[in-house]
Amino acid sequence: MRQLCFWIIALLLFSQSATDTIPNFTSPVRGTIQLTGTFGELRSNHFHAGLDIRGEVGRPVYAIADGYISQIRVSVSGYGQALYVQHPSGHTAVYGHLDRFRDDIMAYTRRQQYQQERFLLDEEVPRDSFPVRQGDLIGYIGERGFVSGPHLHFEIRDTKTDRYLNPMNFGITVPDSRQPLIRGLRFYALSERGRVLSGKDYSVQSRGTGKYVLSVDTLYTDQPIVALAIKAYDQQDGRPNMNGIYSLEMYQDSQLNFAYHLDHFLVEQNRYFNAHLDYEEQRENYSWFQRGFKLPGNQLDFYETDERQGRIKLAPGQVSTIQFRIGDHRKNTSDLSLVIKRRESPVPLQNPVYTYYLPYDEENLIDNGSFRAHFPTDVFYEDVFLDYDLIEESTAGYYAPTHRLHRSLTPLHRSFDLHIRHVGLPEALRSKAIIVQCDDGGEPVSYGGEWTAEGRLRAPVRTFGNFTIMADTKPPQITPERFAQNMRGWPRLSFKISDNFPTGGKARDLRFRAEVDGQWILMEFDGRRNRLYHDFDGHIPSGEHQLVLRVVDDRDNETVFEQSFSN
Repeated sequence: MRQLCFWIIALLLFSQSATDTIPNFTSPVRGTIQLTGTFGELRSNHFHAGLDIRGEVGRPVYAIADGYISQIRVSVSGYGQALYVQHPSGHTAVYGHLDRFRDDIMAYTRRQQYQQERFLLDEEVPRDSFPVRQGDLIGYIGERGFVSGPHLHFEIRDTKTDRYLNPMNFGITVPDSRQPLIRGLRFYALSERGRVLSGKDYSVQSRGTGKYVLSVDTLYTDQPIVALAIKAYDQQDGRPNMNGIYSLEMYQDSQLNFAYHLDHFLVEQNRYFNAHLDYEEQRENYSWFQRGFKLPGNQLDFYETDERQGRIKLAPGQVSTIQFRIGDHRKNTSDLSLVIKRRESPVPLQNPVYTYYLPYDEENLIDNGSFRAHFPTDVFYEDVFLDYDLIEESTAGYYAPTHRLHRSLTPLHRSFDLHIRHVGLPEALRSKAIIVQCDDGGEPVSYGGEWTAEGRLRAPVRTFGNFTIMADTKPPQITPERFAQNMRGWPRLSFKISDNFPTGGKARDLRFRAEVDGQWILMEFDGRRNRLYHDFDGHIPSGEHQLVLRVVDDRDNETVFEQSFSN
């Protein structure tokens, strides 16, 4: 009866909008919070969607408010083991990288995995299965999924819109009396359509108490339109981590030109991160510059700007004073001031040598017979002057010329369809054919592929680079790590698995299945260590057994490991 009353109240509350009031959430962990990652922090190809809360493996994690477990996810990478909790306020909290769930939730998860005979799980949970009260234990901090150390990844989302929300706006506080750090500036010339024509770095000097200046007195330009990007970080009390900033404001002659505050962003907009930062600098020099202007194809909706979009327009001889103000969520700020002057006599910049001109705001198609590339709209963040070359020299293992398609340092927002015609591929190898990226100095990266009616191999690709066709005929490798014929007293068995081709684009995870005496057993996969393992949890009774482990890649190359053991 108590549970029924709880759900009647919860259903009434869920009808209210998530934005009516700011709910009273409590912390997901006990004690002082220390962060190893902030909301909106710059990560590879995405903004960080929550807070990374430092903690040792096994530290308890609690529900931030009344609600219910709505979803359970178990994945190889990403958040590893994660719980999604819906709250009556219209918000969903996400708890990722958990080492394990609360016992009853963990038992339910294992039942679902055994029923579905799958390690991977994405389970919507009936709302009356696991109701929670504020402060209830729900799991424990771990390091599952794509992580560099144990921590809790914690998110708050608007349930209706799936918009990521900054947890610091909901009473999740972190001690922070430190001003942000400013480490550098980039100066760009832009075209009339907003394309970046050139860029140059400048160092900065601290004057103390959050005041910074450039190492030069004035920035000079010959161009009518320029823009800036800044390298800045934030640190909270007690931790050395260089975390992400919360806000950026840029003033031109004391008037706000461009600003943002990282309070929210939409799930589907996350990839526009690659337009928000200087992608080429990040990939080539691991240097994280955040643009103080908006590229024309950038559709992020959290910028505060007018028609200038952060662009600085200067008449011949004009001088402008620019001020950046960088802030954290606790309103600690740092300022960088500089002066820009346009010279009287402009020097025109030439477009680069190119083969195809691809406007960012149009659909584009290239087809020269041997290859075809179809670029839908919203692939590019700015106009692309694409450089193409055909390398026809014979290379062992290649079944097509190498198509050099621009440079991998140019970011793409969406995949494009790449079609390549084979040369000399034996009929027996057609089912094994894959499109590979074979950039100089790197290992071939597979994008898989399927044959079209025109006789070309097609694959979705989300990068520029060098592409050709190869054949994948080599099966995956299985290497016993903790396995023996006599395993009495052992808590776990484990294997390392690997494949000859790393994967690009959509991940083509190796498929695996393990059986003991003909019955499926749960093998968990640690994607960071390429480890498959089974913890003896009572599903395998004591005695003599036969293990069969199969691992298959996306070209159906299969390796089978079979051996008896006793436990």
